[in-house]
Amino acid sequence: MVFENIIGQTRTKNALLKAIENDRLSHAYLFSGLEGVGCDAMAVELGRQLLSTGEEDVRLSNLTHPDFHVIFPSPAKIKEDEYRDIVKNFAENPYARQQPWANPSISIGKVREIRRKASFKSFEGKGRVVLILDCEKMTVEAANSLLKILEEPPDKMYLIMSSEKPNLLLPTIKSRCQVIKLDPIPVGEIETALLKLPEVNAEKIKLAARLSGGSYKTALDLIDEDLSERQNQALEFFRKTIQNSFLQTIFVDELLKRFNRDLKSVKELLAHVAIWFRDALIFREGGETTGNSIIHFNEKEVLSKFNKTFPDADLHAAVQEIENSIALMDRNVQINLILIVLLNKLRAFVRR
Repeated sequence: MVFENIIGQTRTKNALLKAIENDRLSHAYLFSGLEGVGCDAMAVELGRQLLSTGEEDVRLSNLTHPDFHVIFPSPAKIKEDEYRDIVKNFAENPYARQQPWANPSISIGKVREIRRKASFKSFEGKGRVVLILDCEKMTVEAANSLLKILEEPPDKMYLIMSSEKPNLLLPTIKSRCQVIKLDPIPVGEIETALLKLPEVNAEKIKLAARLSGGSYKTALDLIDEDLSERQNQALEFFRKTIQNSFLQTIFVDELLKRFNRDLKSVKELLAHVAIWFRDALIFREGGETTGNSIIHFNEKEVLSKFNKTFPDADLHAAVQEIENSIALMDRNVQINLILIVLLNKLRAFVRR
């Protein structure tokens, strides 16, 4: 079945199927969207369809087909065996591609190889597919070289790219591609996909899907975590918003020691705290009827008690302030100062 391995994305799948049926495919596609919504997965599945003969082909399944080429950011001197292992892993699960390097890039050598291969006829007559993952990580030289390919596309060669940050690409590259933005995946479809995993608790799956933000990859990562611990840490922060400044300052010091001042962990915590405030807002407006809308469906009693105690809390402002604080952390502002100021402001919003 076409695109059966893609989670969600019904709108995009239908559009691509119609283009395939009507033989109106573009020579270049760019799939963009949040991490984990399926940009890589959609790109590889489209590539498989373009080379498919209608019969099962193991080479397309494991990405060893001679007319299918996969390029992704990597060190300049990566070993061939290591490259093949990553492609094999990617073929098995395009939602969880291995990315073992800190700051890899796509070199001009990789793009020149595309141009060289494009000068030859395809091995099996259906054309060639070139997949470029995280294409925004091309070097300047590589991007300019790719632009020349796009300006004069080789006959029967399809260029399919994926990017979570398409704004970093040259506008001239984007203008020569059919850009398709993928949607966040609905919670129900993430739950259905996670239920196929072996030996995973159903309630944990439900919570992971709701915390995922529409990203299947995020949901997979959450499945491997202690979600109850993450939930309790955010709830602790949520409760500290009503304490006095002295106790809040002590809490911030303890929190940063616990997280070893790891910025990523603190930002993830704040994002989860924002979810608590959103849940409180949704629960305040809908009460028990909001069971399918709130993330922390297993903590209705906490949400109910909070709203009864602070019925006039400005929850909209609280969520906005948390998001502003997360943004400040990316600007190298002192993390402890951000947290202390945030807790002070949240206390004012809650106790107003």
